[in-house]
Amino acid sequence: MQRNAKLIALMMTILIAGSAQLALATGTPSGTTIGNTATVDFTVGSVAQTQIASNTATFVVDNRVDLTVAVLDGGSVNVVPGATGMYMTWSVTNTGNTVQDYALSSLADAADDFDATGVAIYVDANGNSTYEPATDTQTYVDELAMDTSITVFVVGDIPLAAADAEVANYNLVVQTAAGGGVGAAGAAIAADDAAIADDPNTVQIVFADGAGTADAAQDGRFSAVDQFLVVSAALTVTKSSAVASDPFNGLVNPKAIPGAIMGYNLTVANTGGADADNVVVADAIPANTAFVVGSVISNPLGAGVTFSNDGGTTWTYIPADSGDGSDPNVTHVRVNFGTVAGAGSVQADFQVLIQ
Repeated sequence: MQRNAKLIALMMTILIAGSAQLALATGTPSGTTIGNTATVDFTVGSVAQTQIASNTATFVVDNRVDLTVAVLDGGSVNVVPGATGMYMTWSVTNTGNTVQDYALSSLADAADDFDATGVAIYVDANGNSTYEPATDTQTYVDELAMDTSITVFVVGDIPLAAADAEVANYNLVVQTAAGGGVGAAGAAIAADDAAIADDPNTVQIVFADGAGTADAAQDGRFSAVDQFLVVSAALTVTKSSAVASDPFNGLVNPKAIPGAIMGYNLTVANTGGADADNVVVADAIPANTAFVVGSVISNPLGAGVTFSNDGGTTWTYIPADSGDGSDPNVTHVRVNFGTVAGAGSVQADFQVLIQ
């Protein structure tokens, strides 16, 4: 019983020591030869004899393939429709015990709102975590040392049709590859040696990676998902009209008869999350009406107002009263509101005389 207890205690010690080794990020580099020689001491007739040594038992440390991929952006990457060269940022860390290359691919989420165009993957060449097209040109991770990280970018252009609050999700999938020497992409390691008996003289491969967002555990790959989020203006323009007065009823229940004044209201609303800049609204004066001089009112006040008398080709015309308060030569009115803030709106009113 005492002997069994000692044996159990020894096994527990070995297991605890083994667990401590597994907690290390890399451990002993693969290919390292570990040897061990036993010795025997004995006596004959109380006389110490020459120590006897065993043969040396050796084995080589196998390749523990392990890696992690983490998003570095700290949240969605905000983009605007039509933007080019937008990028998301990940770190790739070699947590195995061998210098490895890594093949890189991106996987779009079929359930998101849109896909970026011209998507490409590049490695950060100078470690500044900022994508620089002239500098960051390598498309695979080359000779990443144990316990070392490197930054990777997924770069793409945002379609002009992408709308406010729409998202595009991308998984960066990193596949372990053999170290192929500096400047040469190694071949992908597609399978480990789990189905092969241990060979103490050969460096065998063990997949030790966890499951990522688009891959399984122990497949030699790892992945993590990042997101483009469209933050844009979303403009709507609404036009309404109402009779302001007529020659017979004045301001009381006026009707749209010749000689009446018709008022128009234009409302521009921005329901998006970003400001809309350089907002300009143009409106044609309807046929059989004439613009009422001085009738344009903007809210907020101060919007730039210009007029055209040639169908909107030029905007330098200055309206003049033809005798009845209107100018039949005005063909278009244009109002420059400048910036319309997100969740904000602006308005403009003008009047025409029904002829």
